Amino acid sequence: MKIYKIIFLLALCLQGCGSRMEEQNDFLHLRLKDDPSTLDPAYIVDVPGGALAAKIYNGLVRFDREGKVVPDLASRWEVSGDGRLYRFFLRDGVRFTNGRELAAEDIVYSLRRLLDPAVNSPRSWLLEAVKGAAAFMNGESKFPEGIRAAGKGVVEIELTTPVGIFLNYLAMPNNLVIPREEVERPGIAFSDHPCGTGPFQLVEWRHNNRIVLKRNPDYFEGSPCLAGIKYRIIPETLTAVVEFEQGNIDIMEVPRAEFERYTTDLPWKDQVRSRVGLNCYYVGFNCQKPPFNDPRLRRAFNYAIDRKKIIDVLLEGRAVPASGPVPPALHSSNQTGGYPYDPEKARELIAQTGLKLPLQATFLIKADREVLSIAEVIQDYLKRVGIELTLIQREWSSFKQAVNDGEFDLFYLSWWGDYPDPENFLYPTFHSANFGAGGNRSRFSDREVDKKLEAASGETDREKRRKLLAEAEERVVELAPWVFLWHKKDVVICRPRVKRFRIPLIYNGDKFEEIELLGVR
Repeated sequence: MKIYKIIFLLALCLQGCGSRMEEQNDFLHLRLKDDPSTLDPAYIVDVPGGALAAKIYNGLVRFDREGKVVPDLASRWEVSGDGRLYRFFLRDGVRFTNGRELAAEDIVYSLRRLLDPAVNSPRSWLLEAVKGAAAFMNGESKFPEGIRAAGKGVVEIELTTPVGIFLNYLAMPNNLVIPREEVERPGIAFSDHPCGTGPFQLVEWRHNNRIVLKRNPDYFEGSPCLAGIKYRIIPETLTAVVEFEQGNIDIMEVPRAEFERYTTDLPWKDQVRSRVGLNCYYVGFNCQKPPFNDPRLRRAFNYAIDRKKIIDVLLEGRAVPASGPVPPALHSSNQTGGYPYDPEKARELIAQTGLKLPLQATFLIKADREVLSIAEVIQDYLKRVGIELTLIQREWSSFKQAVNDGEFDLFYLSWWGDYPDPENFLYPTFHSANFGAGGNRSRFSDREVDKKLEAASGETDREKRRKLLAEAEERVVELAPWVFLWHKKDVVICRPRVKRFRIPLIYNGDKFEEIELLGVR
């Protein structure tokens, strides 16, 4: 029986229960696969937590839907000529949802808290360039001197060295601003009772069941159009599809099994929206291990695989071919050309290495049905040019440990951006200081790439920095530490009543202030 028939039958069974949408018709209804781990900004590392936090809190700056850093609590800012001193000027009249007016000391408290060794935030590295941060984190001082209030409504952040993407760091969920008195309230876990200045405020959190936000009528940008947002925790994909088609979910990520139906059948196809995400799927080589320390062999692998055909047939068009590690949305006009499908070129390069064929290698993958299907197709393409891969499946934790430890010839994985900048797809993944768990899992080392990435890290001139990163990527593509496969699309489906929703480039880039529901006043 086809999946849509099962869904139809389940929907009929649920009709007798009534539509839960009627309970809060002026609320936006969404699905979460998993319960957020926390809503305390200092500890957020997951996408659900970051997406919700963006609606409850504000930072000095934020990402907009296109990934651009824009004003938030700070109406404007100044940066010194040497790129080390940032001065932020706060908006007037901003209030927390407990009624208290925001002050410069709240920003100082929140940022210092991220560095506090007693808090032990996993994202303290975002502010490690702040003057005095190291001494504070080591217990050698009472506070980091580089974060300070400089008069009413002014906050200064001083760095020891310039950081070209420091504003991107400040726009991440961990630097959202919170009131000290609520964090330190006795007997109450702040994560369960968060208080911010955002367009929405938490009114209910039944763990692993539902989360309800209501609009903040005193939001400094104006009261949101939505009365609120109701998230339901629904791990099962089939259940989520039934609930969507019953009208109980307004916006849903399109499951793989439903992609073809939703993108071809009326009335659904006109409600589907997609955007190439901030990710890169790849096959990584162990660049420290012969014969994969030879760039000619690595380039041969890139030429041997028909990415477009895999995307069209196996992924049903849910991705675009990768020409390098950086996603298209972050590229300037001088994007590298990448590797076209050219098996003859692959054979020529292999011949140049002098390796005896067939070449035997192990290909490590996580135990997953879709991953196995992709790996088998890659295995077949490489067999055609004389390379025989032995597939080894491991469950996720074992797989990740083996990859981090370098116990492989090749592996299949993806990299997802924490912030919308090319640096995030280059420095962690290809700088030689980041072998293993740091992000450089292919154990790639090239002094020229290191130098360009280091120079870009401290460069505050936008055009110079862009040029350095583009040159670093060109060098990475030339040396091919990865087989650059594809960038997957984010695909969602919306009910017709949802207006003014667009998929943001980064998960915390939309506060939902502008979304409207048709027929609701």
